[in-house]
Amino acid sequence: MTEQKVPDRLSYTSAPALMTSVVASAVLLSLALYGWWALGPGIRAQVTIAQAGTLLFFVLVMIGVMLSVGYSRLWAQDGVVTVRNGPFVRRYPVSEIAGFRLRPGDAWSSLLIKDDGDLKRKPVLAVQFLEGERGQRKVRELRRWLVEQGATSQGYDANRVDDN
Repeated sequence: MTEQKVPDRLSYTSAPALMTSVVASAVLLSLALYGWWALGPGIRAQVTIAQAGTLLFFVLVMIGVMLSVGYSRLWAQDGVVTVRNGPFVRRYPVSEIAGFRLRPGDAWSSLLIKDDGDLKRKPVLAVQFLEGERGQRKVRELRRWLVEQGATSQGYDANRVDDN
């Protein structure tokens, strides 16, 4: 078996996370519309524009949060791993990364980040256990990329990881 060449740039998303967020958003919107219809015309007529706007605002915010989690992504290029989990974006230079793991029982993968002699586990929603072999392939590929870029866990105990 020959070792595949490691690409210069990696980019991952999670199909199960995206599908779940789209379905959950559609369900939320459907329930909100059904709830509005179920109120009946008499009660709907008593709702002010400000009240209806507030309800609509919160439904749209919840849909936005769900979709942003579904569009979580990981990019790796030029010695930096960028992780977007929902609305939060974090950039980690390869020199700060000790490893990448997706263990059985973990819902999603984690970057192991060096922090004052300890390792901190940072979630990566773009690679999930539900992806099966595709997720494991992403893990292997990112690990090879990290090693090629110079990432090392030397001097760190991978069994002692702080989850904060």
